[in-house]
Amino acid sequence: MTKKEKELFKSLCSFKAATFDKNLLSAATPTVLGQLFFNRMQTVAYGVLKKHDLLKKANREFRNSLKSAYEQNIEKNRSFFWCVQYLEDIFKNCSCKYAMLKGAYLCKAYPDGFRTSNDIDLLVRPKDVTELGNTLLSEGFIQGNIDDGKIKPATRREIIESKMMRGETVPYIKEINLPEMKFLEVDINFSLDYKPGNTELLDEMINNTVVEEFKGFKVRTLRKDDFFIHLCSHLYKEAATLPWVEMTRDMTMYKYADIYMLISDSDESEINFLFKRAKELGTEKICAFAIIQMSKLFKFGNSYAVSAAEEILNNDPKFIHTVISPKDGKLLIFTEKDIEKRFFAANRKSLLKEVGRVEIT
Repeated sequence: MTKKEKELFKSLCSFKAATFDKNLLSAATPTVLGQLFFNRMQTVAYGVLKKHDLLKKANREFRNSLKSAYEQNIEKNRSFFWCVQYLEDIFKNCSCKYAMLKGAYLCKAYPDGFRTSNDIDLLVRPKDVTELGNTLLSEGFIQGNIDDGKIKPATRREIIESKMMRGETVPYIKEINLPEMKFLEVDINFSLDYKPGNTELLDEMINNTVVEEFKGFKVRTLRKDDFFIHLCSHLYKEAATLPWVEMTRDMTMYKYADIYMLISDSDESEINFLFKRAKELGTEKICAFAIIQMSKLFKFGNSYAVSAAEEILNNDPKFIHTVISPKDGKLLIFTEKDIEKRFFAANRKSLLKEVGRVEIT
């Protein structure tokens, strides 16, 4: 991508920014369009152009592609909200506590149609995975993946490896045939990092779940500060774990957009409270990681949040460049320290260098 294409991409993702340089639209190329779709930011881009009254300034093919995606997402979200309520209904008789995460709550927090979600994420204690999983299986869900428009059941090896190396189950999938949503996919998370056995922080969050109003019904989710900390932890788990780098899913823009949306308007007292809570939970550096990386990818104006995050990592500057391989304990570091250049790199894995080993417990 050219410098101007990268700048346009970042500007189209920065929906909180007060201004937009219309001259960037001369770089509205298929390359930029592809990046928006790959990073699941196409609906945000449409909203940004609409917000700044620039839809007619973009070339027709570029504009119409974004518009079509936005309109489809409005319809898809209606189906998605039905699915959220459906899951709440089938889990009513479960004895365990859980929290709905990410898109299941964020879709209502974003401007209408901005946030798209392809699945519903749940957070539970490891001991409760079986109960929720069996409930889903009894409702006709299948553990597997979508392959050529069909559900392909997971192998036993895939199920075990996902639990061991990713702290989550292989997705539970059911064909539902709703508008713009053929399948409902549910991911059960039982770890906040790549170590499935590390449950102290998870227990703390699960114990403090709250019930929020959601499109006319109630949803169990995390407390506001814990919700943000979980987003940072989830982003870190994927951005700093080798299998996600290998899948080119480590730095997908929509995950950083969630951080951007939730913290852009936070004042100093809210930032201080957030980092105080993160320190209590042992995730201070992880939150700093997420905020610093996000600030390099968006037009981000909350300088206090960035300076607070940078102060936390003053004594460990390598933290935002380090990757772990849970399978063999390899410790790797990115040779490219510029976050924006790393994001746009065609092959991020090639930028990694092994520097040691860590003990995986």
